[in-house]
Amino acid sequence: MYNPFNNIKVEIYGKSHADKIGVKLYGIEKGTPISIESIQAFVDRRKSGKNAWSTPRNEPDEVIILSGVENGFANGEMIEGVIYNTTVRKDDYENIKTVPRPSHADFASAIKDKTMRCESGGGRFSGRLTAPLCIAGGIAKDILLSRGIKVLSYVREIGDVSGDSYLTKEVTADVIENIPTELKALSSADEMEKAVLEAKSDGDSVGGRVDLMVFGLPIGVGDNLFLGLEGRISTALFGVPAVKGVEFGLGFGFCGEKGSFANDEFDTDGKKIFTTTNNSGGINGGISNGMPITVSVAIRPTPSISKTQNSVDLKTGEKVLLSVKGRHDACIVPRAQVALEASLALAILDAIIDFDKENI
Repeated sequence: MYNPFNNIKVEIYGKSHADKIGVKLYGIEKGTPISIESIQAFVDRRKSGKNAWSTPRNEPDEVIILSGVENGFANGEMIEGVIYNTTVRKDDYENIKTVPRPSHADFASAIKDKTMRCESGGGRFSGRLTAPLCIAGGIAKDILLSRGIKVLSYVREIGDVSGDSYLTKEVTADVIENIPTELKALSSADEMEKAVLEAKSDGDSVGGRVDLMVFGLPIGVGDNLFLGLEGRISTALFGVPAVKGVEFGLGFGFCGEKGSFANDEFDTDGKKIFTTTNNSGGINGGISNGMPITVSVAIRPTPSISKTQNSVDLKTGEKVLLSVKGRHDACIVPRAQVALEASLALAILDAIIDFDKENI
């Protein structure tokens, strides 16, 4: 499996309806504290629940560490964590085993793998594999936190409902950490949930947007060109299924602005230099500038919907009408949010290791 990192290595294995899914994490220094309780709590945030947006597939997602951790510390070897799938229902996909779901990976992967069959639950392309990603990401988040670096997120949009964001108000780590609602949005959580329920009742789904922020990152992390922090982060974020757009700071909002507005002017309090705005999202020239990293991610609507759609049977070549059965999220944004934190934390950890090497 392709590994997007320079210093750590992340291998995720398994399939949606396999007996187990897991992750192998290389490059964690011997003696690093590893809290199984903290990792489990992070993975639990991504679990399905009794809410409007979640799939009815209720997996316990118990994290089992098979190797690499002894007495609460990394032993310097590969860390492997596994989650056993307990509610597999392959029969839900029997009627569409040769009929690709529109906008899912079914068609492209059936051609690529030369099987002309669609794997139940999406196989290795399923969002189910973000569960073991969260094991590795939970470890990365804890390591960063021990250095005073926080990787946090909130839901900015669901469907046609937008909430507050770092563009409309000051967002601190405390603000995000103390969001009172189950749907982690700064505002408009009830309206967002209503949008999900309306789509769900119509056999449809909705997408949305997640904002991620990194607090406490020192100045100088990253470099130019392909070692730039934006590129490294983006590569990791696009590893989460359904991500279709990534922007930093003002992002595409820069397109219609003048430099006099877009530029982040410098100021000082006599002790440190900072910028009075953060349109650049905490990164200049691929290098962190000491301001919070702000990155916004677009999540497409879940492709698996019960609404009737057009498709083609790969076996017969005939046009067919498809209505997807099974257990699927009406909106994957709140659960993808956790996986995005995991990917971002891994990218930041990898970049921090480079930073440490440069400053020995």
